[in-house]
Amino acid sequence: MDTVVQWNIRGFRSNFEELKLLLNRSQSAVVALQECRLGEGQLLPRGCTLLLPQGGSPGGEAALLIRNGTRFSEIDLKTGLHAAAATINLDKTLTVCFLYLPPNSRASKLSLDELFERHPMPFLVLGDFNAHRG
Repeated sequence: MDTVVQWNIRGFRSNFEELKLLLNRSQSAVVALQECRLGEGQLLPRGCTLLLPQGGSPGGEAALLIRNGTRFSEIDLKTGLHAAAATINLDKTLTVCFLYLPPNSRASKLSLDELFERHPMPFLVLGDFNAHRG
């Protein structure tokens, strides 16, 4: 139970059963999700905590799903980016950050630099970066 998985779920509700299978089969401590499209009153898989970006989109495009029993502390990112982060205690302490960059938005280099420089190492960044050429 010391792995981190990333998944573009493309709708939390529509892929809820597959998410439960992933959690049961992988025994991952953390699952970084993108394109969650969370609805109000959305159920969570049993035994998990969901971290959403502070001040992020109400649809919850980025999220960290942390299995209960995994010691963690949520990080207040103080950023306008769609990101969620936590310090996770696995075999050793690791900062995990999930970042979602929507297709039609631009993240400044300064905001990304601040995100990466502000947190303790090792610092793992997962995400959906939508690197489309326009």
